[in-house]
Amino acid sequence: METKNLILIEHLISNHQIELSFIDRLKEYGLIEIIIQENNQYLNHDQLKDFEKMMRLHYELDINLEGIDVISNLLSQINKLEEELIKVKNKLRLYED
Repeated sequence: METKNLILIEHLISNHQIELSFIDRLKEYGLIEIIIQENNQYLNHDQLKDFEKMMRLHYELDINLEGIDVISNLLSQINKLEEELIKVKNKLRLYED
């Protein structure tokens, strides 16, 4: 697999000044997926936005991993409901006029 869209975990740790244990715990909770290649750990670039959001929740707002897990699940449900609402609104537009 190409590492073009992957971010080295060591870079995340040094750039954001966080501990490896935080990343390991996010992985244990299933909140992020770590990719291992050639004895290096990577985070997919697509997960960076969510990772940074979880990092801010933990370090700036002092929310524990259980809370981050709940928040993440609720945000996921909200996104699904918003997508469903958009589909329903689009179907209703067919009947307007």
